[in-house]
Amino acid sequence: MPTNISKLLFTMTSLVILLSACSTAPLTQKPPVEPAEPRSQPSTADSSQAPEVIPPAVAEKPAPATKPATAPTNPAVLALLSDAQQYQQQGNLSAAQSRLQRAQRIAPRDPKVYYQLAQTHYELEDYRLAEQVALKGISYAQGDSAQQKRFWLLLADIRTKAGDRSAAKAARKQAEQL
Repeated sequence: MPTNISKLLFTMTSLVILLSACSTAPLTQKPPVEPAEPRSQPSTADSSQAPEVIPPAVAEKPAPATKPATAPTNPAVLALLSDAQQYQQQGNLSAAQSRLQRAQRIAPRDPKVYYQLAQTHYELEDYRLAEQVALKGISYAQGDSAQQKRFWLLLADIRTKAGDRSAAKAARKQAEQL
């Protein structure tokens, strides 16, 4: 009987987390970008001249590359990261892995999720998958040198355990350069 109650409680908690993930809107939204097409200005002069081309009023600039990655703001992702960390500390790595994979589906570009997931795969001794996840996390941590350094150091540990000492050395060198 107590296991049925705990199963029901777990199911209800999971449902609340999933529903809160679906109902949360992003905190900031960019305005729609207008196409950058040149506009012609009607000419009052002689019609044999080519129309004057006016450049777009505002040029769109990409975000600077040095901007650090932001912390996850989705409450469902925060809850899943917290749950996963608790499961890791308890030694229940498969439950942690499950929570992190769910967080990854909700926030597919969050480097913190990738770091914790790579670490879990490493602890499960799935070094190939841990390396892949860490490399993907590095790509999402662009502009956050502290986070990238953590990834490179984790990658060095993963590669050392996998027996690839030269690749581990290269990863440590990458970490030193940050």
